[in-house]
Amino acid sequence: MKFEVDNYILEYSQAEDKYYIYFTDGEKQEQKIEITKEIFDIYRESKKAYTKIKNETSRHLEQSDLTEGDIHNRKCNSENSIEEQILKNVEKIRTRQAMKNLTEAQYRRINLHILKDMSIRDIAKLEKVRKGQIEKSLKSGIKKFKKFFLNREDKI
Repeated sequence: MKFEVDNYILEYSQAEDKYYIYFTDGEKQEQKIEITKEIFDIYRESKKAYTKIKNETSRHLEQSDLTEGDIHNRKCNSENSIEEQILKNVEKIRTRQAMKNLTEAQYRRINLHILKDMSIRDIAKLEKVRKGQIEKSLKSGIKKFKKFFLNREDKI
């Protein structure tokens, strides 16, 4: 029985009654490590929690793009040119494309921290990980995000 969790694969071997985790290390080599049932269960639970957060986030992603201020500005400043409206829509599309380049964890954490204005400490508590892991993930995700836009600028 195998389960995918973020960039890991969990496996329970019934024949051996052992639990394993597979991952790719920094040198791009696939590793297989035996783990305890407790760790196996924790990873499975984190996948369930992630799926729940991802579903909630994806359901509300479109709505989170518009704030009350945005709606008010649309109403009051309806004389925006077609060019301005197109540019705004292109930026939204590019932002969504950039978000697709992130890992599941980076996407979730950036969404919670930046879009939902959740503190790093609160995200760490929610995901039951160290604050440093969240900071590292956010930094890496934002770096990917910036790289996406810099690469796009070069192509324009």
